[in-house]
Amino acid sequence: DYACGGEQALFEWVQHPKVKAQMHVPQEAKFFSGDNGVGFTYNLTEASLLPFYRSVIADTHLRVLIYNGDTDPGLNSFAAENWTSFLGFEETEEWRAWTVDGRQFVGGYVTRYKHDFDFLTIRGAGHMVPEFKPKVTLEFLSKWLKNEEWLHYANPQPPPAGAADFADPRLISQTRT
Repeated sequence: DYACGGEQALFEWVQHPKVKAQMHVPQEAKFFSGDNGVGFTYNLTEASLLPFYRSVIADTHLRVLIYNGDTDPGLNSFAAENWTSFLGFEETEEWRAWTVDGRQFVGGYVTRYKHDFDFLTIRGAGHMVPEFKPKVTLEFLSKWLKNEEWLHYANPQPPPAGAADFADPRLISQTRT
């Protein structure tokens, strides 16, 4: 819980007549929390998909990619990463950055598992990944469809010792005298 009252404070705030007016919401509208709070109980109606995914990954020749925007408030990447690891497949490559350019343009992070199964995050993307990160989406979908490697992050190399002294032309003339 938050010290300031968190969820309850937000609930009371959105119910206030002035807030509703500023948000152009009818005064009779009722807001509620969608997380099994008061007035709403979510009951699962579908069976778990874990057995289905386990079967597809282990028993077919299909490649599987689960991707998630890392700023998605509805299905956060931590929950998605836990879900994929809970499938129980051995990691072949630990969680690492993948890049768009093979250098420092980080597209997100990837964990790779046996049986051609990858979990990929897209840095800075919300729920609708292509809407938030079209360039990065094109890159990861292209790589996936071509069955190409996720490009690694390349740490920038520091200049050789003494090279920094000669990077600035003003310093070059000073060192020659």
